[in-house]
Amino acid sequence: MSEPRATLEHWYEALGFAVHRRCVRLLGTSAEADDALHEVFLRAHKYSRSLKQPDDPLPWLYRIADHYCFDQIAARKRQGTDAQREAALKDLAQSPAPGAAADEIRMVVAVLASLRGEVRDAATLYYVDEMTQDEVAGALSVSRTTVKKYLHHFHRAAAEHFGLRLAVGGET
Repeated sequence: MSEPRATLEHWYEALGFAVHRRCVRLLGTSAEADDALHEVFLRAHKYSRSLKQPDDPLPWLYRIADHYCFDQIAARKRQGTDAQREAALKDLAQSPAPGAAADEIRMVVAVLASLRGEVRDAATLYYVDEMTQDEVAGALSVSRTTVKKYLHHFHRAAAEHFGLRLAVGGET
């Protein structure tokens, strides 16, 4: 990128609302999302040279936002006693988020926060971004079969998280 600062300012103006909305969905509050938005663009500035395709920066900004938000959620869980951590997870699963299916999104985010790596990335793209399995495969540069495996792992983690048993065959 020839002028990273000018480009980032343009992205902030053009895409900041989308990044903020995503952070609200993941963190649950506008105040936390405000802090996250600023941190996302600080990190974007720091790592702007690593962006290979500056024509479509939103997925890259979303990845930065995801990592930051999930780190914040994990930090919440690490603080306090076991009872406080359990209460924080319960609050996270029940906290309001804008838009349709807010309860489901909060529940998904609570499970996503307990995961790492490709499983979390695939589930975020599939459940939060509402991509198809083929789109997730393309975004992660893996096969659709691999995406199915990641989503199956997510389903198992969700079942464990909520104390449910998977149906025969492993599908819920």
